[in-house]
Amino acid sequence: MNKFKPSFRNTSKPFSRNTSKPLSRNTSKPLSKNTSKPLSKNTSKRFYRKKPRRYSKNKQSFRKRLFSIGPGDQIDYKNISLISRFTSDQGKILSRRVNRLTLKQQRLIATAIKQARILSFMPFINNEE
Repeated sequence: MNKFKPSFRNTSKPFSRNTSKPLSRNTSKPLSKNTSKPLSKNTSKRFYRKKPRRYSKNKQSFRKRLFSIGPGDQIDYKNISLISRFTSDQGKILSRRVNRLTLKQQRLIATAIKQARILSFMPFINNEE
């Protein structure tokens, strides 16, 4: 018996890919904005580089130092003194960038705040002015 199996692709069809030339995009040089001439190699990257900014040591950013979570602190909905540090004056949960927490800590804080709000340990909206 002949176990010849016809191939899946038939290259004799008119829509088959020509494998003699590799597929590639236009490899010509990029054109400059004002003319249709290609950019020369003399054009350096100096026009595109940003100048490095120099910061003096006395001009450091002064951010409000937020309390970090210590290794002994337990993130729980009952620990209101810890949780209330990570909410704004309006009662919103502060972002991770503002809190300077890890992703895991931020998730635990957010769920603890939500649980405390549901159990009415914390207000949903703080209307104090």
